[in-house]
Amino acid sequence: MSVSDEFLRLATAEINNEISEIQFILNSCHNSLDVSANAIKIQKSTHKIKGLAPMMGKSELGSFSAVLDSILKKIMDGALLDDLFDLLSSAVIEMRNSMSYPNYNLDQTKQHFLQISNTLS
Repeated sequence: MSVSDEFLRLATAEINNEISEIQFILNSCHNSLDVSANAIKIQKSTHKIKGLAPMMGKSELGSFSAVLDSILKKIMDGALLDDLFDLLSSAVIEMRNSMSYPNYNLDQTKQHFLQISNTLS
């Protein structure tokens, strides 16, 4: 196994772990208020994915995670988003799909999340 194969294996495992961590946090939440209270924990995972994904050739996942990161930082700064729970639940599905299917396109989802991010202040 080459160094790059080993890196890809480890990076893939790390990203999948972070996605699972977000899902674990969401599973402990009952509504968007609970999610807001856990935004800092979720943001730590999106931040790691944002940095790691592009290094392993998953630049779309990296830029999607950057948008999520931005939304979560705005939530941490006091912005309110009524459907945050549903939004992050759908984000987890999209991220898993991106990791499972090599040609999965996140662009439309990213644009939707970007519009939401732009409405938050």
